[in-house]
Amino acid sequence: MDVYFIRHGQTNGNIARRHQHTDTPLNESGAKQVEAIVAEVAALNPTHIITSTQLRAIETTRIIAAAVTVIPETHPEFAELGRPESLVGVRFFGFTTFLYIVWWYFGAEIKDGESYECFRQRIIRARTYLESLPADARVVVVSHSVFTNIFIEHSCRDTKMSLWRAIRSFIKIFTLRNAGIVHLRYAREAPCRWRVIKE
Repeated sequence: MDVYFIRHGQTNGNIARRHQHTDTPLNESGAKQVEAIVAEVAALNPTHIITSTQLRAIETTRIIAAAVTVIPETHPEFAELGRPESLVGVRFFGFTTFLYIVWWYFGAEIKDGESYECFRQRIIRARTYLESLPADARVVVVSHSVFTNIFIEHSCRDTKMSLWRAIRSFIKIFTLRNAGIVHLRYAREAPCRWRVIKE
């Protein structure tokens, strides 16, 4: 099975490098970014399209779905990391975000947000769902940079990331461009059933 994770198109929150609401829409550039990859996605001939529940992912999926015959499925397991409302508008590269990440990684309960343990369990459920699809499926997943990178970290292991792997993952979060595609392949017979084909 081939799985293509696509990050949603650009938003104003992405440009400002600030945490954003779940209902943040694509901006004009973001819509154009998605339109630029539509032909590439259609050429994959997807059998399934799964999208995060956040508006920016849903809008990205609508643009893609117009070029294919597959009916998209909105799935809450593939949503972005649930952040506390107090982080909305806060800069990514600030002390508040740094403290939040430290508390998050070390297992603190996150008021009106999602702890690492909850997020990790949700990623395992998302992975299990994908693994239940037919072996010859070609699945497009429209999601978010945090979700995609942490999914990859947990594709072959259910246990908590080491501190080093967590740091590496958070650095990689900023390298996945809007409307970027990450190709993973799942093979039931392989020792680690998942592997990254192209980032």
